[in-house]
Amino acid sequence: MQEETAKYPLQPQLREVMAVIADFSNLLIKETAALKKADFKTVDTLQAGKKLFAGQYNAKVKALSGRKCEFPGLDRALRENLLKERDRFSVILDDNLRALELAQNSVKRLINRILDAARHAVMKERQTNYSNTGKALSYKSASTSLSTDQTM
Repeated sequence: MQEETAKYPLQPQLREVMAVIADFSNLLIKETAALKKADFKTVDTLQAGKKLFAGQYNAKVKALSGRKCEFPGLDRALRENLLKERDRFSVILDDNLRALELAQNSVKRLINRILDAARHAVMKERQTNYSNTGKALSYKSASTSLSTDQTM
């Protein structure tokens, strides 16, 4: 395999990597915007593309790793563009990871609020009601069992 990649010119291979990085970056920007709007339907539609680009990126970078010794001989402008794209991608990826973390935390908080409300409702149903004279009217027993898996 190394012989095959050595036969393939380095510059076109680097341009392919930069194209994948640019496409992957654009997808992550869309996903980040959707996460910030809590548009999880859009986030879901982007997942197949995200997997595809991640796989392509991984394969292309792995193929380039054996050719590091050729990098010093690259055209300076191409090398600078590659570094600029890599840095841009890192910033976009960091922003995306922060948005994913915030969305996950928001969902956890929402689930906890729902569970707390359900627990309070069950506890309220179990209370005995009293009349104005202090006589017990009825004892409501919650017929619903609240069982949830709270791990995400």
